Amino acid sequence: MILLRDFQNGKFFLCQALLSPACVLLAFSLLLISGADARPRSWAAEFTTPAGLRARVNFWRDIFTKYGKNQSVIHHRDYPQVVFDTADFSRQAAVLNPVALDSLKRREVKSRIAAVNASLTRLGQGKVPENALERQIVEEMAFIPGGAAKYRKAVKDDLVRSQTGIKEKFADAISRSGRYLPIIEEIFIQKYSLPIQLTRLPFVESSFDYQAYSSVGAAGIWQFMPRTARLYMTVNSLIDERRDPIKSTEAAAQYLLSAHAKIGTWPLALTSYNHGVGGVLKKMKQFGTSDIVSMIETHGERPFGFASSNFYPSFLAALEVYNERHIHFPNLRMEPALDITQYRLPYSVSVSHVVKQLGIDESELRSVNYAISDQIWRGRAKIPSGYVLKIPSNYAPRLAQLGGPEVVIQAAAPPASSIYGGATYKVRKGDTLSGVAKKFSLSTTELKQLNNLSGDVLGIGQVLVVKRRETGRETEVGVTASESSERREEKTYTVQKGD
Repeated sequence: MILLRDFQNGKFFLCQALLSPACVLLAFSLLLISGADARPRSWAAEFTTPAGLRARVNFWRDIFTKYGKNQSVIHHRDYPQVVFDTADFSRQAAVLNPVALDSLKRREVKSRIAAVNASLTRLGQGKVPENALERQIVEEMAFIPGGAAKYRKAVKDDLVRSQTGIKEKFADAISRSGRYLPIIEEIFIQKYSLPIQLTRLPFVESSFDYQAYSSVGAAGIWQFMPRTARLYMTVNSLIDERRDPIKSTEAAAQYLLSAHAKIGTWPLALTSYNHGVGGVLKKMKQFGTSDIVSMIETHGERPFGFASSNFYPSFLAALEVYNERHIHFPNLRMEPALDITQYRLPYSVSVSHVVKQLGIDESELRSVNYAISDQIWRGRAKIPSGYVLKIPSNYAPRLAQLGGPEVVIQAAAPPASSIYGGATYKVRKGDTLSGVAKKFSLSTTELKQLNNLSGDVLGIGQVLVVKRRETGRETEVGVTASESSERREEKTYTVQKGD
């Protein structure tokens, strides 16, 4: 069975034999449709690091390849390339537990930042450098205009910060990227005629962590926020396509294509991924330029904060490191590319049904369907109809077995257990008050009286009494034996004065 894809609309077609007339005709027509539009344009020149950003890009290259998780770099916030000090905790990491190590790192980094600020304060007073740290500060900040005032500004505006290295994390990201990068490149190049360089953006956004979820609510390898994501894909309690690498890649391509059309340059279109299209357009108008270098490396008022100012430079650094991965990580092995088939479900189905019909292990199914919520995986809801299910292609021949609706056999009510002298029933999913009453030949009123219920709502797992307690003789439901006896006795009473 051969899987063909229409790159114009993303649809897949299955052919039983490659040389069948229908399959050959389909393949030929797809080639004609995609034609010249599928040939990618060369964008390399537009993603070459500008000379004015080289020092900043080099800083991020070092963070990605030189410094690891146990090393911190103390640097200038506005000019990251200005490095004041470095702290190496590799030796302590070998003997301390994670909690103790983290505490040590925080204390030491805080102490070193305080030392830098103390030296900046002295230099800001016009004093001559008197130690190695102060001499390094003077040397590193020599290109920044302003004399002693620049040192005072660094202290006043809290411009000294630390950055932890991510060498190990970046290596892992490159390894993970092997799974989906060929698919991502195909979507960007073949379907949207976008530059291949843009497909490296997830290295900066999520480190190609397919289950990434940020503290502010961004999700997936492209880190879409819910509001933006809903413009392009499904985001609800059952399906979150931000976590689907294929669907979110389609969304990212559409976003970047639109951003570039509005902004006009790739450097600022990429910056908008962090700062927003409207925000970038506003800054372009305010500063009267679309040149990324003059906007980022200005010595005056800055249009962007730290994250947005470094978004494009860190992207360029990631692009360079990936292209030189065999130099920086010579022993790195990339995960093999996925071979998956996509199938749009015509009906809602349970995970257990898919697993049974395809003969696939649930963990294998889960590993290529990140968009499905835990609620569905736990069996509390079904995969909705219309969802594009991903399966390893070796299971594709069994897809026909999912073509019909799932047959659900209603389980018989479990036998009642005798507790408290009567029969009980545990409420199950889908049960209603009237339904349970009917199962046990009771009226809803009788069932409510037996259980002292005031409303009609039942909870899953709730235990209901469904049979009258035996007392040696038949009694009325919900009435004690003594009360029943009293009702059967005929009594009269004459109303007295004052009653």
